[in-house]
Amino acid sequence: MEPGRKVLILDDNIIDVMEVEEYLAKGGYEVVHLASPNGAMSKIEYETPEILLIDIKMGRLNVSDLLGTLCETTEFEDMVIVAFSDMEADELHQFCVDNELNGYFCKSMDVSQIAEFLNNFYEY
Repeated sequence: MEPGRKVLILDDNIIDVMEVEEYLAKGGYEVVHLASPNGAMSKIEYETPEILLIDIKMGRLNVSDLLGTLCETTEFEDMVIVAFSDMEADELHQFCVDNELNGYFCKSMDVSQIAEFLNNFYEY
């Protein structure tokens, strides 16, 4: 089996990360993660993920700066960025619209469906 698309999870809740990582791996994704906002851009540049799953409420993360940098960098123009947070769906939806993100996945949703959700961004 060829390696799947690479997902970088940027989230400081290790329990959430472990659960999501399990389901993404089962879905054929290669998963890397970062549990601290420190060095987030460096990690993204090093790993070059195709998908960024980002907890926009992560402590100490300046999400506006990070998203601004990603949007300005042509190297990442095709990267799928998905907000992953425990916010209400309508708030997450509005955040995605305001910041031109590809989508959102609420932590309260059935996490076993995360790989299937991400598959929607690609034609298989």
